[in-house]
Amino acid sequence: MKTHLVRPVAVAVALLIAATAQAKKGPPAGLLAASVGDAVVMLEPEGGRTFAIETGPVGWLYPAPAGILFAPDVINGRTTVIDIRLPAVVERIDGLTMPLFGMNPDRYMALTGDILQLSYPDRALIAKIPAEITDPWQAVVAPDGAAMIVLERRPDGRGGGRISAFNLQSRQLVYRRTVGRDIVHIALSSKLGLLAAADPDGRTVHLAEPGTLMPIAARSTAGRPLDVVFTGGGEVLASALDDGAGAGALELAFFRASKDKGLSVRRTEIIPLGATPVRADASPDDRHVAVALVDGTVVIVDVERAEVVGTHRLPGAARDLRWCDPDREGPLAAAWSDGQPETPDFGPFIPKASDDVSSGLEEPVWKDPPR
Repeated sequence: MKTHLVRPVAVAVALLIAATAQAKKGPPAGLLAASVGDAVVMLEPEGGRTFAIETGPVGWLYPAPAGILFAPDVINGRTTVIDIRLPAVVERIDGLTMPLFGMNPDRYMALTGDILQLSYPDRALIAKIPAEITDPWQAVVAPDGAAMIVLERRPDGRGGGRISAFNLQSRQLVYRRTVGRDIVHIALSSKLGLLAAADPDGRTVHLAEPGTLMPIAARSTAGRPLDVVFTGGGEVLASALDDGAGAGALELAFFRASKDKGLSVRRTEIIPLGATPVRADASPDDRHVAVALVDGTVVIVDVERAEVVGTHRLPGAARDLRWCDPDREGPLAAAWSDGQPETPDFGPFIPKASDDVSSGLEEPVWKDPPR
C-alpha cells in the first residue's frame, strides 16, 4: 500500500519545486508609474506597453493600497487619484494630498510643517505630531508604520540638510541631525537595520543605524550616487550612479550581516546604463529594480542574475518613478494600536562594519557626525 503513495508524493514535490523555481524566474511583478511632462505614464515592466493619464506637472508619486496612486500637481494645487488596475482617474482633489503608507492600509502620514496621521480612505485626522519640518524632501516609513525618517534638503542642495526620526506611536521626535553633506536620497532596510544615504558630491553611500543615525560605514561608489533603494529582501543595496560623462551604472551590493563579524559586502555587480539615471525603485516582489534615465529610457534589472531583462521607452524624462503593487490589499476595518514602544523599531542593529578588507566597506565619513 505504501509503495503506491511514493510516486504521487514524489511527483507533487517535483511540481512544487518546479513551480517555485518558475516563480523566481517569472516576469517582473506590478506596474511602473512615472511622472512625465503633464502626465503620469503607467508602464508594464514585461511587455513595455504604456498608458498616459493627464495630471498636470507632477513631481513625486505616492502609491497607496488597493491599486491606488496619488499624483499631486504642486504647480496647480490639485491631486489626481488613479486606479492603476484600470488604469483610470477615480478622483481629482482640489489641493495637495501626499499620503505615506506603512504596512497598515487603514492609515497614512502626511507632511506639512508637522506630521499628520490620517485614517484611510476617509482621511479623518487621527493625530498631529509637532515636527518643525521646513524643507521636506523624502520620508521613509518603517514597515510596521510605527516610525518615520524624514530627509530635508533644498532643491538646489545648498546648505546641506537634516535627517529626523519620529516615533509615530508615542508621537515624539526621536532625533534630529544636521548633515553637512548634500544627501539626495535615503533608503531603509529593516532586514539589516540599516539606513543608506546617497552623497553624490562625496561619491559615497553612507550607512547608518536608523534608530540613532550613528554612522556604521561608508561605501565608495564608481560614480555619483543619485538614488538608492534596498531590494533582495533588504539584503541588496542598489545605487543608481552618474559617471559624469553622460552615462551611468546601477551598482548592486549584496550584503552579509552577522552579530560576530558585523557588516560586509559579499558580492558587487555593476550594470552599465546608456544615460544618466534619474530615479530607481524595486519591484513589489523584490526581484527586480527599475531605473529611469534622462533620455526617457526605463531599464529593468534582474537583481540576483545582475542582468538587464527589459528596456522600455517613456515619452520623456521621468521626474519620479515608482514600482506599484496593484495586488496590495486595501483597508477593511480600522485597527487601532494601543502599544507605545519607547524607541522606533527599524530592524536588527548590526553594530559595526566588518574588519575584513574584502568587506567593501570603509570607515563612516559624515561631515557633521551625530553626537
